[in-house]
Amino acid sequence: MIKNKFLYKISPGIRTKLSFFTAILVVAILALTSVIYYGQQKKALEEKIDSELRAPLEYINTVVLDLEKLSRSLILIEEFKIRIKEKQAQLSKFKRKVTQKETGFFGTLKSIGASLGLKVKYDYKVRAVDTYYTRYLSPKEIQDFESKVKNELRKENGAPIEQLTYSKLTTIAKKTAEARLAAESFKIRLGEIDEESKAAAEELSSKDLDPKRTKELETLKGNLEKERKLSEKSLQDSERKVLAGEANMVRSLQNFFKGSYKDRISSLGLLPDKIRILAFNRTGKQTLDTGLLFPQSSSTGKKLFGFSEFEKNKDELFQRDKLLISLQEKTDAENYEIAGRQYEVVSRSVFRNLNTAERAKILTKEIQNDDWEDFLSRDREVSKEISNLTEKLKVKLDELKKTGKLKPSADPEFRGLYSEYKRILKKRETFLYELSPYISLKKENANQWKKEKDELEEKLKNLSAELSQLQKQLKGSKPKENSELSAEEIQEKIRALEFQSEEIRDSLQSMILTKDDWTQYDENKSEDAFFGLREAALDDFAFLPYKTDSSSIKRYWKSPEERKQIRAKWKILRDWIMAGESETEIPKQTKNAALNAGILVRSRSEVEELMWNLDSTPFVIDHEQEKGLVFDLLNKDHLGYNLIILDRTDGLREIKRNREELLQYTAVIGTFAILLAYGLAWVVVRRIKAIIKKSEEVGEGNLKVEFPLSGYDEIGVLSESLNNMVTGLREREELRGELIAAEEIQKRLLPDKFPTNLNGRVEFGAFYKAMAGVGGDYYDFIELEKGKVALCIGDVSNHGVGPAIVMALFRSQVRSILRKGERDLKKVLLELNGYLYEDTPDHMFITFFLGIFDSNTSRFDFISAGHVKPLLFDSSERKLMELPAGGSPIGMDDNDFFATTIQAKTVKLESGDFFFQYTDGLDEARSPDGGLYGKERLHKIVGKSLGKSPQDLISAIVTDVESFTNKEIGKPGLSDLTDDIAMIAIRCR
Repeated sequence: MIKNKFLYKISPGIRTKLSFFTAILVVAILALTSVIYYGQQKKALEEKIDSELRAPLEYINTVVLDLEKLSRSLILIEEFKIRIKEKQAQLSKFKRKVTQKETGFFGTLKSIGASLGLKVKYDYKVRAVDTYYTRYLSPKEIQDFESKVKNELRKENGAPIEQLTYSKLTTIAKKTAEARLAAESFKIRLGEIDEESKAAAEELSSKDLDPKRTKELETLKGNLEKERKLSEKSLQDSERKVLAGEANMVRSLQNFFKGSYKDRISSLGLLPDKIRILAFNRTGKQTLDTGLLFPQSSSTGKKLFGFSEFEKNKDELFQRDKLLISLQEKTDAENYEIAGRQYEVVSRSVFRNLNTAERAKILTKEIQNDDWEDFLSRDREVSKEISNLTEKLKVKLDELKKTGKLKPSADPEFRGLYSEYKRILKKRETFLYELSPYISLKKENANQWKKEKDELEEKLKNLSAELSQLQKQLKGSKPKENSELSAEEIQEKIRALEFQSEEIRDSLQSMILTKDDWTQYDENKSEDAFFGLREAALDDFAFLPYKTDSSSIKRYWKSPEERKQIRAKWKILRDWIMAGESETEIPKQTKNAALNAGILVRSRSEVEELMWNLDSTPFVIDHEQEKGLVFDLLNKDHLGYNLIILDRTDGLREIKRNREELLQYTAVIGTFAILLAYGLAWVVVRRIKAIIKKSEEVGEGNLKVEFPLSGYDEIGVLSESLNNMVTGLREREELRGELIAAEEIQKRLLPDKFPTNLNGRVEFGAFYKAMAGVGGDYYDFIELEKGKVALCIGDVSNHGVGPAIVMALFRSQVRSILRKGERDLKKVLLELNGYLYEDTPDHMFITFFLGIFDSNTSRFDFISAGHVKPLLFDSSERKLMELPAGGSPIGMDDNDFFATTIQAKTVKLESGDFFFQYTDGLDEARSPDGGLYGKERLHKIVGKSLGKSPQDLISAIVTDVESFTNKEIGKPGLSDLTDDIAMIAIRCR
């Protein structure tokens, strides 16, 4: 029964709780559904925009690269024109002078006269002629190159560019080329100034320098320092002019191609009102804007421009000293909300030469792997060897230029140096494939591929054999197996097997075709990046492709034939450089499509200088500072960024509208569900309240209550169960009364007072508690002749009323035998065993301890029949010990065997000695967590309480057991013990 009626009144009932739970459930479902729906809609929107953006973005990248290529080509043409004039002046000193006999009309006449025998005097002229070292790209080659570039400058209708427009472009290109060449000359002069300043400083440091020379050197240093500052300023001005010229060129080209780009971008499905793409070069100058192509796109993202956070993030792209950090940190989209509109901005890096840049990007990740350190170390050693060798080659080429008599290819020393060069390159390549950390992985992949291929071939072979057998069976020959199949079933099985065979053949064909496809194998791409980075950079420098191809690197990884072509081109390029046969012409290779896909735009000497630089620069010099060939090439090829501005406002608003509608519908459904739950709860609670009312009557003691049976649902089952419970309670209460009466009867069988025939020489103590009111444990003190007393304690197997009856009969038999005068303890037990063995079931037996104390002689005779060992405290030695026990329990075996197991013992109990005996329910008492009370704990509590009287000692043990078991055993009534407990104790005074 609930004691606190106030809390019962104010506490929420089942109706409130069920309604609250329903509300929580509805809200949770609503929230979860809303989140999932919003996420799915947003993801769908992103996927849709991404799919719509992919093709236009790829085209924009191509446009940026095309504009850059055309801009570079036009500037390069003007640069070549200027260089040709400069080279003619620079290389004229390397022309060889020859003496030539007079020619022309007068020369012919003199030759005729000489043939007739006349004495003729010829005039001889000295003339300078070109050698290998005085040739550069010819004006004709530049004109051919210019024609091809000009042919790409066509209007949207296919018409060629107007001459006036082309002249404007060439004017911009010429100014830019002049600025670029000026910047190069200033860089060269700054290097010379450094060398001259260093030489002057070294000479000034000598001690025996005369004052005049000292003054000259100090003046020279001052002049060089002034020239340095002037050159640095001029270099900066020239570089600014180059950047401005390149940006102006790209803008002019963009305006020229504006119509073509607009039509192409529209055909690719770009949504101008939702997406705007802006291209920037590395300095932050804008080179392309789709907002200028489409009027409706000009307002897309317009609110972003001038927004401080957007401008700050955009500027950070162009202020980074380290490209890798920029590439790594600017990959995620940035979101902005301005004036109620939602914008997403994504930046993508754009690279000039994708073949070089993609390899460099792969290597930036690979070089972070310590497994490559051995190869990188060897690469640094090889680079140093090549650097030393290139110095010798430079000296040799300078010598050949001065004489001008031999081509480099005709000089043995030149050929020998390049033979050594090739050997060193071959050594570097060997190191790559020997020290690669992917050797074992590539072998595993190859073995796995072969294993899968063999398995498929074996399956195909087995299927073919089975097909052949079925086909024979179908034709009428006797089958060895499956003879029970009909013709239709055989045909069906043949079709199924043919289908499986075709699938396996397709899988085999696919495996064979994709065996050398590197697209999915990063280890192959990594090794190729190390092998091909220098080659690709050299290729990009020497050749200008006719057409920008952003997918060339993907084809290279995918197709072994493409790799073969590209690598053959690389070899041809290096062979041309190292052969020294021609400055401007590569041997024609009609079968190499890769070689014929572009135009050679550098002389052999220019490409040779870059080759030396590439081969002598290690991949990595300092990873933290981003120094080394990998970083140099990545920075060099980095053109800038594409910024994609996505206006997601309309899409997100639509999603929010849909979500709000979902919320409204869910709210209506939720409200209806709550009301329905409340009504249903009211019906259920009404029945439960009737049960509660009846339960309260039971709690008040009325066991004649009957719960109403209503239906066959859970509440009806509960009512029936409660009725059964009340019936059980009535029966248990009746049994409880009977047990209490039985307990009272059993107590009367126990001694109601301690013996008084020992003249006060002995103190007694005793305790008994049954597990279920009545039990099978038993103790007794029996007064014998003057000065003697018998002590008994026993434990009948099992618990309850049956053992209690056996113990009552057993008590009577013990007292009867002792009153007859029998004092031989062994005979007493044999007689008891005889009675019990014959009159009780096999599973019923008694452990029993019997002792007789003679106060006249202090002699204590005792015997044990399977009972626990008693405790004795010897006051003279101040020692607590266990007395011997043992023997078989009474009633377990016949007397012939029983007699062999028991034996009487004798001890002296002097003044102060303490004797204690108990049943096993004491040391086997259990704590709430299942632990045993145990003998060790019992011995400790007995040892601590020896100064007390026997009854107080037993009380102390009872208190300790109650503390250990968390159960009350000292009070009258039923207990929760797991076994009966009995204890007796005596102390001699």
